[in-house]
Amino acid sequence: MRERAAFCGMLFVHLKIPEAASLKDRRQVTRSILGKARSRFNVSAADLGPDGSCQEGFLAFSALSSSHSGAEERIDSLMRLVRSMEEKGDFFLVREKKEVKRYDDFQD
Repeated sequence: MRERAAFCGMLFVHLKIPEAASLKDRRQVTRSILGKARSRFNVSAADLGPDGSCQEGFLAFSALSSSHSGAEERIDSLMRLVRSMEEKGDFFLVREKKEVKRYDDFQD
């Protein structure tokens, strides 16, 4: 039987949103990033909080692929999108973490 594997690319970003005076302001920025990422790259995306913080945001993205390079390319493209959005000045990146993991333990 042919071996099959799935690769999951994950990206975590920590943002500072200095102009946000309310949670509504923060969500406006994070929703824009999440929406563009979902529509352009067909990734899963989530706002991880932190709850109650107006000027900080933690976002997570994941993309599945049948190849390591496919997952990595999608995550790299996503990171370029986030950086291009950062240039507009609504937020700045504090930190990013990217990883791609192989999953092949779903065999029969």
